[in-house]
Amino acid sequence: MAKRIIAIMLILMLTISMAACGNDSSETSGEKELAQGVSEDNVKIGTVAVQSGPLSFIGAPYVAGMEAYFKTINKDGGVNGREIELLKKDDEFKPDKSVQAIESLIFDEEVFAVVGHLGTPGVVASEEIIKEEGIPSVYFGSGAASLTEAGENFFPVQPNYLYEGKLMSKFAVEEFNAEDVVVIYQNDDVGNDGLEGFKTGLDELDKKDILKAEIPFGASDTDFTVPIQKAKEQDPDLIIIYGLSTGAAGILKNMENAGMTDVDSLTTYSNADASFLEVAAPAAEKAIKNLHVMGWLEVTEESLQPLMDAMKEYYPDTPINSYTMAGWVAGETFVAGLKKAEDNLSWDGYIEAMNGLNYTEGLASEISYSEGEREGVTQMAVSEVVEENGSYQFKQMTDFMEFK
Repeated sequence: MAKRIIAIMLILMLTISMAACGNDSSETSGEKELAQGVSEDNVKIGTVAVQSGPLSFIGAPYVAGMEAYFKTINKDGGVNGREIELLKKDDEFKPDKSVQAIESLIFDEEVFAVVGHLGTPGVVASEEIIKEEGIPSVYFGSGAASLTEAGENFFPVQPNYLYEGKLMSKFAVEEFNAEDVVVIYQNDDVGNDGLEGFKTGLDELDKKDILKAEIPFGASDTDFTVPIQKAKEQDPDLIIIYGLSTGAAGILKNMENAGMTDVDSLTTYSNADASFLEVAAPAAEKAIKNLHVMGWLEVTEESLQPLMDAMKEYYPDTPINSYTMAGWVAGETFVAGLKKAEDNLSWDGYIEAMNGLNYTEGLASEISYSEGEREGVTQMAVSEVVEENGSYQFKQMTDFMEFK
């Protein structure tokens, strides 16, 4: 009997030992459990962003801003003695390539975290993989509302499009005094979230009657004659343009052609950069003067100086714009959690640290998380287009507000 009991105990001990050895997502160093991608002197992370093709003007400065931040941190000794290594993948803004890139980073490169994944189509397409693996995913170049409910290992920073749409309704009513509004929206996650948020906001403000038309367009459309004609029939005093880059620029061009140059327009923060104005202005010189944009970065000369110094040192030929700033904020957010986690760098340890984060030292006014709360930034302002030294720029025209 005694021999049988001993044999059973040995089998149990062997089983437990084999189970422990089978967990390849972390390693034990002394008393510390380190997740994949973490060593005593290094933290390896990955990002996916468009680096080639027509949208590289967004991804290139975005990644440069992130890299500049990490280079600055590493120059000062890293975080708790560990330098940050950033691996980059180019998905060309294509969802299938984004999924492949995420799989490569997690399973082949074995990164500790995904930081700054850029682009709503790719981020949404990769959501289930990241959720299933439980790897920390910090800051997305996306405002997809689904990411606020994706799970505890997701840490959005940018305002989600659903919330932005709600806040747009507040600005439409209180700042533009709009009475006849038309929403022209991209018929995908971006535009649909924005439209839903705008309608929800109007309903809560008891102003849903001011919305006169909802006009969709395809993300690949290049001719906006029909949508603009439908909008013109409503004789609006405000047009909400919920589309990205070339689509929004095409709408402004067709507004110009239709003689709608005196109508105020308001677009998403995703277009809040001078590079967008350079694309849109040549064909919409009059319409663009009544364009307004949402924004979530509260930039001052003092807050921007560290970024300007880093870009001058590491990427002097890359423009400093809203995309560069967004990449910098992605780096700030990840490092804020890394500092708070100290040596508790299992995935659970990092997530636990982020759940108590309240970060107010960066370009965003406040980034905070708690268990079950993943809203991202909630304070935004509206900027208008101004012409300075022969070029168009955005200039803040309202205070930062949130929808309550």
